[in-house]
Amino acid sequence: MKLPIRKVVFDEKIPFGFEILSLDSADARSKENLRAPHRASFYLIIWFQKGTPVHIVDFNPVAVKPGSFLFIRKDAVQFFDQTNDFTSRIILFTEDFYGSTEQDHQALNTSPLFIDLLGNGGHINIAATPRLKELWTLLENEVIVEADSIQPALLQKLLSSFLLLSERERLKQGIPVISRGAQADLFMAFKSLLEIDFKTEKTVGYYTEKLFVSDKVLTHALNAMIGKTPKQVIDERVILEAKRLLVHNRIAVKSIALSLGFEEPTNFNKFFKKHCGKTPVEFRLGYSEPPKGAKVSS
Repeated sequence: MKLPIRKVVFDEKIPFGFEILSLDSADARSKENLRAPHRASFYLIIWFQKGTPVHIVDFNPVAVKPGSFLFIRKDAVQFFDQTNDFTSRIILFTEDFYGSTEQDHQALNTSPLFIDLLGNGGHINIAATPRLKELWTLLENEVIVEADSIQPALLQKLLSSFLLLSERERLKQGIPVISRGAQADLFMAFKSLLEIDFKTEKTVGYYTEKLFVSDKVLTHALNAMIGKTPKQVIDERVILEAKRLLVHNRIAVKSIALSLGFEEPTNFNKFFKKHCGKTPVEFRLGYSEPPKGAKVSS
């Protein structure tokens, strides 16, 4: 007998490393841990089956279409729509479940489904095609059977196939992608290194030294790829993390400043206000609910 998919509870740990859950608008409004922005240490694929909710991902509203998949990378701060009705299924999986090697992690962390390679703040919303729905059903059917030694590997293969097919659909649906080449490879290497070191290293020189390129070469590559300078990309990553911490963690602004590599909280305050137009405290106080009137990306 097929067992019901569990209602979602966003714990920080997934015992098996992979789960499929259900969530609808009633859950989003009734469960305490879903009534506010939250951050999870796992990847999510949300299949919005009915409704047209606005899902907030890292402070960007995403207009969700019924019958579509939304891909969200780990550590993103997200907020489920509290107003519009919807039903959804959710796949949650950890980085280690997807693969144990460095190559596996690198492939996942640079996947165009989960990383904003174009630097435009958008998030991928792919139509639920019959083949994708078929693979999802295979994953659901497998996860509810009695576990054995074959199950983890089988789920990994099915998940990998689902992600690869989703990337193909991304291309077919005309979503912009970055063409591979020397500049794209350098850009992706820079983004990967930045993800590791942005809290402690904020100078362009550090990254050019690590990547064995000149400032001019890196600047030219980023300008060609996304029309931004390396310093802009570094600052944007620091600001994103600052926003995540301010909204998700109720720790002192001073502690956040120190965690992001600012020795003096006043320097962090100036940096944040320069880029956001308000102080960290003002931003935190103003984010008691999702921003209204913001441009919605689809």
